[in-house]
Amino acid sequence: LSDSMKARLDGLMGRNMYDYDSTLRDPTSEDDDLSVAVHPLVRVHPESGRRGLYLSRLMTRNVVGMDKAESDALLDELFNHAERPEFVYAHRWTIGDLVIWDNRCLNHARTDFPADEARLLRRYTISEPE
Repeated sequence: LSDSMKARLDGLMGRNMYDYDSTLRDPTSEDDDLSVAVHPLVRVHPESGRRGLYLSRLMTRNVVGMDKAESDALLDELFNHAERPEFVYAHRWTIGDLVIWDNRCLNHARTDFPADEARLLRRYTISEPE
């Protein structure tokens, strides 16, 4: 990101709505009985110290304190930046693969797969006591 964009993002918060049954960023409201969380748009990785965007095209609905048009424009610019091909890793699965990632510094999503193919996912969370 440019230095001016980094300065613009400093202190901004994103409002995220979690609808785990949806694959679309449908319009939602606070009345939709979804989990809502507000987080900084930029977070610092606790071990590397690197800054990273904390947003999701599917779940980040708006920038707190901005009008809808300004928020939508900024988020679209950030989503498009984060999804540039040079920032995307697409795994080509083979039998026996194990993929591990750090949720603190990346977005992840699955692609569609044929309904007649089995999919087995095991999630393990590793954390340190505070």
